[in-house]
Amino acid sequence: MAISTHPPFSTTRRLRAITTRPRTIAGRTPFDAPPVVTPRIRRRVLAVVAVLLIGAVLIYDMSGLNALRTDPVTGVDYLPIAEYVAARHAPGEAILTALPAPAFLAVDSADDLIFLSSPIDRKRAQRYTRLTVDGRYLDYWTGSDSVVDVAGLCNTLLTAPNVWVVIDETRLVADWAYLGPMSDVITGLTYVQHHDMSGSQVRRLAPLPARDPFAESICAAAMTGQPLPTRPIVTPVP
Repeated sequence: MAISTHPPFSTTRRLRAITTRPRTIAGRTPFDAPPVVTPRIRRRVLAVVAVLLIGAVLIYDMSGLNALRTDPVTGVDYLPIAEYVAARHAPGEAILTALPAPAFLAVDSADDLIFLSSPIDRKRAQRYTRLTVDGRYLDYWTGSDSVVDVAGLCNTLLTAPNVWVVIDETRLVADWAYLGPMSDVITGLTYVQHHDMSGSQVRRLAPLPARDPFAESICAAAMTGQPLPTRPIVTPVP
């Protein structure tokens, strides 16, 4: 019997190494694909952004509160002159004021208050007054009557008994407030009785000999519906 010299047949197959190559799609490899942002990462990013925004708002608010604490009054201070008027005001005397709130706090009543806003075509009057169904302009905060034109200003100054004018220098020369005929009437028909270092003033109606004729001509035209005069330009004499 012949004996085979060949090794016995094995059922075990040798495994071949399988390698893969990255496929290129439209000239791009998988390494060029944008990273995938998972919902978890997105939530973390949004949380960080929210914390930063809240922190910025808190810092801004705290800085503002600290400024109010260290320097409570910003701009013109109306409280001292409002208290001055309250100590001398008699019931029934009109208080024509650029800021009704301080006068209301000092007098503890809105009965005699009249808000001097500005001409109606300026934003100050449009923002801080409201028109009622019966055609009256009222202050938003105190509900007192509001003056929104030169005729109303002149009528108040010339007919209200012992009128008090509570105002400040800044608004008298500001184009968003009284600059123009209103300022001319106020400075021409009244005099400064009391003032504060911040620029606020208490004015009273001047006696006839001390009134500015130009201011009187403005009132005469405004109260009769005529065009308002313009101040003549005076050229200096060389």
